[in-house]
Amino acid sequence: MASAKPKKKIAQKNDVEGLTMSPTERILKNISELYESGLGGSGESMGLKAVAEDPLIGVTCHKPRKRVSCMIIGNHSAGKSSFLNWYIGETIQKTGVAIETRGFSFLTSGRKREELKGDATLAYFDHLSEISQFEGINANLFTEVSTSKEKNFSCVDFIDSPGLVDGDMQYPFDVASCIVWMADYVDIILCFFDPIGQALCKRTVDVIKRLNVNHAEKMQYYMSKADQVETELDRQRVLIQITQNLHPHIKNSHAFNLPTIFLPNDSNQHLGIPNALEEVCEDIDKAIRMTVQKNLTALKEDCDRLIVRMDERIAEDKISNGPFFNVRQVTKKTNGKNRNYGLLLTLVSWGVLSTIAFLVFCAFYQQPFIQAGMGKLQSVAPEQAEQLAATAKMFQIQDSTTLQYVLAVLIGFYLVLFITTKMIWKSLPTLTKKEQTKIVEYKKFVKGMHKIRDDLYKEYFKQLNSDL
Repeated sequence: MASAKPKKKIAQKNDVEGLTMSPTERILKNISELYESGLGGSGESMGLKAVAEDPLIGVTCHKPRKRVSCMIIGNHSAGKSSFLNWYIGETIQKTGVAIETRGFSFLTSGRKREELKGDATLAYFDHLSEISQFEGINANLFTEVSTSKEKNFSCVDFIDSPGLVDGDMQYPFDVASCIVWMADYVDIILCFFDPIGQALCKRTVDVIKRLNVNHAEKMQYYMSKADQVETELDRQRVLIQITQNLHPHIKNSHAFNLPTIFLPNDSNQHLGIPNALEEVCEDIDKAIRMTVQKNLTALKEDCDRLIVRMDERIAEDKISNGPFFNVRQVTKKTNGKNRNYGLLLTLVSWGVLSTIAFLVFCAFYQQPFIQAGMGKLQSVAPEQAEQLAATAKMFQIQDSTTLQYVLAVLIGFYLVLFITTKMIWKSLPTLTKKEQTKIVEYKKFVKGMHKIRDDLYKEYFKQLNSDL
């Protein structure tokens, strides 16, 4: 059972993990825990998701993700893996001019260094399990779990996509379709363009064109490795060329921006080339902040939906439509009336059935098998036999056509009574006292989540003010 008084000051958790988290990471984690366990702190605690899935409530509720998903696409040797190694502060991805990334590599934060492959990756990122519909993809999914605390890596799941090339290059799966499918599940897409000549390969342009159909707002574009272009004039030529080729395929082309980036080192510090590397980090940070706001909004909406459903469930127990008179009646009284009407109609139907049987008896009274029975009754109870014989003669219908008509009407009437009895003699569902108490406690629990959400917003705003 969910606690009616969930913890209010979730920021004061004194475990070591909580103390080492950034405020943003802690907020995202706390939101996720509200759905999983309600921050009850015990094995019996219940989160919003379990409350929603209780058959008493029956509301679909999805737990928000704790991290932002960021996918990086581009031609091979565009510097995607090098950027990830720089951002994480650890050499995880292989780099070089060769096509190192032939599959999708997931980089995520964890408590210990680990590598996952294939099915293990799908089990870890279970919301992506349907990607297995693409033939050959499972064997080309890899996950690197890092303990790095650099920048905001603890709040981001990176997806390093295969380098895109033209020509005879054969991928073990439909790489373009997989990237487009994956875009549905990520929050931001970074597009890196290599200035050395492969930036505008047809496969890269086609993927960007397909992504812009439904995900234009997620995409950010950068010319990477800008320090490898010798002169400023050459850099401007490359930027113009990339812009001209991408312009027809980009929805928000009027706001198109293509900053130059490169990884700083001792040899390129003096070049004076504009480096928007921090802008990339800011784009990721912005996606994280938007995810915090989105998750807090989802928390409020889910709580409101649950409260509305609980109110409806209680109202359904008190008031419902009587199936016979079609008027609003109290459920328990309606059930009692339905039983009474059903019993009455049953008795009437039995009476009709008895009448049918009696008329058939009267019609066939002169038949030998009935006379034989009457003879035996005469020897046992002569007075009753004489009364029965007189009654049979009195109600006997001589005309066969009239008899058939009367029997048809009675049989039809009996069938109507039988069907009506079946429809009426039903009990409307009612809640037991235990179920009523459970819903009331659920409602208190969910209302308590609103207070927790307010505290999370205060912590979020406090962090924003401290960053100013």
